[in-house]
Amino acid sequence: MAGTPIQTFNDFMNATGPTYLTSADQVINEAVKNTYAFSRLLKEKTSEATVQGGNEIRDVIMFDDASTYDHYLPNDTFTWRNANVTDTVRAPWRFSIDHMAWTDHEVELNSGSGSTRDYVKAQYKRLKRIKEQRMWTSLTNGFENDLWATPFGNYSNMEGNAGSLPFSLASFITEAPLLTSVFGDPRGGAPLGWTNVMNLDPTSENRWSNQISYYDPGATDPNLAPVTKTGIENVRDGSTTYSARIGGLLPAFDEMFLKLDFRTPSTRAEYFEKPSMNRQMILCSRIGINNYKQALRASNDTLVSYQDPAYNAPTYSGIELMYCSNLDTAAIYPSGATARTNHNTDIAAASTTVGATEEGATVIDSGARYWWVNGNYLTPIFHSRRYFEKHEVLRHPNQPFTYVQVVDCWWNLFCNSRQRQGIVAPINLT
Repeated sequence: MAGTPIQTFNDFMNATGPTYLTSADQVINEAVKNTYAFSRLLKEKTSEATVQGGNEIRDVIMFDDASTYDHYLPNDTFTWRNANVTDTVRAPWRFSIDHMAWTDHEVELNSGSGSTRDYVKAQYKRLKRIKEQRMWTSLTNGFENDLWATPFGNYSNMEGNAGSLPFSLASFITEAPLLTSVFGDPRGGAPLGWTNVMNLDPTSENRWSNQISYYDPGATDPNLAPVTKTGIENVRDGSTTYSARIGGLLPAFDEMFLKLDFRTPSTRAEYFEKPSMNRQMILCSRIGINNYKQALRASNDTLVSYQDPAYNAPTYSGIELMYCSNLDTAAIYPSGATARTNHNTDIAAASTTVGATEEGATVIDSGARYWWVNGNYLTPIFHSRRYFEKHEVLRHPNQPFTYVQVVDCWWNLFCNSRQRQGIVAPINLT
């Protein structure tokens, strides 16, 4: 520990680092210990699945089998086709930065004149821990906020190569149905104001869209049987209409579960992904999870757990409902000029520059939303060369007594399958 205290501390910060900055697997394991939705998307995923190189993130997806199946008679002449059935989805890298800072004064005052070597080392470790804990909390909160960033007005900033924002969940999951497939079973297209999502246009490839199930937030019975409602105006243009099955909250959950329950065939299963819902989660706001608990209470003659009315950690078919505090204030839903008490009242094209909270003054349909997220197909991808890279200690040019250590990270949120994601949304009809 020779040298002046500030020089020694700077050397200490350069030479040592926490495990989450040195190993991809360890930072993922460290992140799993908190309860943020961002961490859940990393749960049980190896570095091979979450760390890549290259100048952008890419994946190849097959949307169509371009059927070559046929019947024949003996001595028939056949026509062979070499079908091109794949599309490429891509996401640009986004660059995030955070830092730790300290001054001569706090280091010098913590070193203690005439203190033993072990005492000084212990003080340095304590100060280092405080700095790292603050920075890691800041990074984690930043990632979580990015996860719920609004897509409204951010098309070029999220989709474009020259943008700076990573994709958010609302980039991939939207409740505004496609104009090209609105009759029968609506599916969410691109966010309002967007044309492509990860380089693909959902209007030309309907499977590049998320699932939607609607419920009536005014239903007094959460088990109200859904009925088909027609003539529902599309919030994308206010004129196109569609039909949807609308009932209580729990039947909407029933429908969403079946929409997302993909299964492999019993033969040649090696060519299909193994069905797995163990990374499925249902994310909701405080209002959303409380409404679901009330629906559970209303659906049971007696309370569970010896008259305990709490219904802690509620689930649906074993899938956990997870409270996300960001959803209490996230302005990521279609917005109109004024609040809508009826979905079909005065709907013009929804705003493409401003979103609304789920019970905000201008949200088109007021009520709790439930985000069905399959983490098997939605993953934060980090760049192998800038994976929480810790840089050398810098001295501030305009503040001679201040030192800064920067950590930067190259990453983006990547979706492999939008049709395996869904949203249960309210729709107000009279």
